[in-house]
Amino acid sequence: MRYYAEKYRSQGTELLGKTIEERGLVEQWLEVEAHNYNPAIYELTMQLLFSPKFGRPVDEKLVKESDEKLGKTLDVYEGRLSKSKYLAGDFFSLADLSHIPFTHYLVGPMGRQHMIRDRKHVSAWWDDISNRPSWKKVLELCKTPFG
Repeated sequence: MRYYAEKYRSQGTELLGKTIEERGLVEQWLEVEAHNYNPAIYELTMQLLFSPKFGRPVDEKLVKESDEKLGKTLDVYEGRLSKSKYLAGDFFSLADLSHIPFTHYLVGPMGRQHMIRDRKHVSAWWDDISNRPSWKKVLELCKTPFG
């Protein structure tokens, strides 16, 4: 993703920040996502969507652990988003964009919208980023078996 954001930075939304400081914040939140958000939401996706689809049992212990880890990460996000509109500041960035696909599954077919809705600032952030015209276009073009 960073490659494409850099390659096409002069076209459309500036996803990497306009200053070196903004770029640093984008990178910081991409790392938070990679090490804290993604592992938990990935396990939830595998257990709640893919295991049933392929006839494998759901590991309820892993689901519980992943729910707890994701909840703690979302609490950190809530704190951050109480101070800025988006993760890296008051501008939409790659740090926000990269959360959309898995979070779409979380609030949709996984039925865990409460994890977002129970956090005022995370909920407002999600409403903002998930209603961007570009994401709506992706949803139109890429139908998945999970919605």
